[in-house]
Amino acid sequence: MDAFWLYLHILLLVFWVGTDVGVFIAAKWSERATLSMETRQTVLELGMVLDRLPRSALTLIIPSGCQLAVASGWLDMPSQYLLGMWAFAAIWLAILWRGFLSADPKTQEQSAKINWLLNLVLALAVSGAGMMLLMHGEIPDWLALKVLAVGAIFCAGVLLDLLFKPAVDLFIGLAATPDDPDMNAAYSRALSPVYIAVLAIYAFALIAAALGVFK
Repeated sequence: MDAFWLYLHILLLVFWVGTDVGVFIAAKWSERATLSMETRQTVLELGMVLDRLPRSALTLIIPSGCQLAVASGWLDMPSQYLLGMWAFAAIWLAILWRGFLSADPKTQEQSAKINWLLNLVLALAVSGAGMMLLMHGEIPDWLALKVLAVGAIFCAGVLLDLLFKPAVDLFIGLAATPDDPDMNAAYSRALSPVYIAVLAIYAFALIAAALGVFK
């Protein structure tokens, strides 16, 4: 059974990091002032659609990882805790996709706010759990460090959403004056810290994966 959980965990990582590269590229292309505004909007919209997959994978990475650790004998956790994690992930996933599939802007905004709050809760909880596990030494150090890396991913995700909103607002303003060099430059500047947050997520994801492989 541990082979199944390992397979699922790897698939989530592939969908998470792999698809997010497409989101990164879409954002970069949206900066191109040489393209028509319609093309830039389409590219960015495609990036937002692709972004659904890494966000969905993120909701499942913790329960799948804990399930794998328990099945492999690295972590001792009561089954009711695992069930609670899966239930929490399922509810979070439902909230996300309710926003993704809704045509109502209010529903989309509500879903995005709840998602951000849950990311913030997980950032604090997972980072805190990782530090406690590392200090207490009840599990292997590599596993505690992996939990810390995942906590750092949640932290970077919280920061990413905060940084991306000003860039989106500028992009909306560009629709009226797409050839304005100052507006285009401001949009590119607003995206710069977003890229840093995304690259941080990639780095921590690769670190977490490496800790699992080279333990």
